Amino acid sequence: MNRNTQQAPVGQVQQSHPQQQAGGPRKYDGINGNPLYDQGAGGHYGACQKIALAGAAPSPEVFTGTWVNVSQGLSGQPQEILNVYWQNQVTRLETDEHDFKLHQLPLARIKKVMKADPEVKMISAEAPILFAKGCDIFITELTMRAWIHAEENKRRTLQRSDIASALAKSDMFDFLIDIVPREEAASNRRSAGHAAQQSAGAPLPQGAAVQQMGNHPPPAQQMHQQDYGMDPHMQGQFLQQQPLAQDPSAVPYPQYSQQTQMYPQDMGNMQMYGGYGMAPQQHGMPPQQSDVNEES
Repeated sequence: MNRNTQQAPVGQVQQSHPQQQAGGPRKYDGINGNPLYDQGAGGHYGACQKIALAGAAPSPEVFTGTWVNVSQGLSGQPQEILNVYWQNQVTRLETDEHDFKLHQLPLARIKKVMKADPEVKMISAEAPILFAKGCDIFITELTMRAWIHAEENKRRTLQRSDIASALAKSDMFDFLIDIVPREEAASNRRSAGHAAQQSAGAPLPQGAAVQQMGNHPPPAQQMHQQDYGMDPHMQGQFLQQQPLAQDPSAVPYPQYSQQTQMYPQDMGNMQMYGGYGMAPQQHGMPPQQSDVNEES
C-alpha cells in the first residue's frame, strides 16, 4: 500500500515535467534547437528581426497581466519583433548571472536624477542599478519602435517625427507628451504626404505659372533694364541700328566701345555735379619747397 502510494506521485511528476519545459520561457541561446539572439547582426533590432523571420517569435498570448502592453499599437512583423525582445529580456533577467559593475548608463548621473526629487532623502545601493537597467530597456524599446516607423517610410535615418509617431501608438508613453507632443507626429505625416504629392509631378496651377513668368521677365526686357546707364538718345540709336529678332536669345549685346560712350570722355569736367557744389579734382600735390621758403 505504501509503495503504491509512493509510486503514483513519482509517475505524475515524470509526466508533468515535460509539460513545464514546454510551457516555460524560451531561451534564445542557440542550444537545443533554439535560435541565437545575436546582437552583432544589427543590434537588438537586427537580432529580433532575424528570430521573427525564422518563425521563432513567441505568441502574443504569452504576454498577459503586467506584460499585456508589450507590443501595444503594433501588428504583424513589428509585433513579433517586440515580443522577441521582451521574451529575451525577461528570460535573461530571471536566469542569467549579472555583473552589477557593468552598466550601459552612468550610475552617477542616475543618482543625481534620483536626488533631484526633494522627497528622496536616501538611496540604497540596489536602487540605481535597477533604475539603470529599467532605463536601458526603455530606451531600447523606444528606439526599436521609432526604427519600425522609419522603415515603414523607407528611410534609414531616425528622425524626431519617428519618435513622436512611436509614442503615439502606445498609451504607456503618455507621460512624455510634454516633451514630444502628439500633434508633432500628425503634422510631420501631413508634411510628408504633401511633399510626396509635389514630388509626383503634379502640374502647377495657372496662377502660379503666370506669377513665375512675371517674376522673370523675358531676355529682351532684361537687356533694356541693363541699359539704365546709357544716354536715352543713344538707346534709341542702338535700337534703330539693332532691330529685335524673333528669337529673344538672338538679340546682340552692345559692343564694349559703345558701352564706354555712356561716360563723358573728359572726366575732369565736373559741371554735371555743379548743383552739389563739388570742386574739380586736383591731380597734383603742391610743392613743399615753396612752403619752406615762405616760412623762413
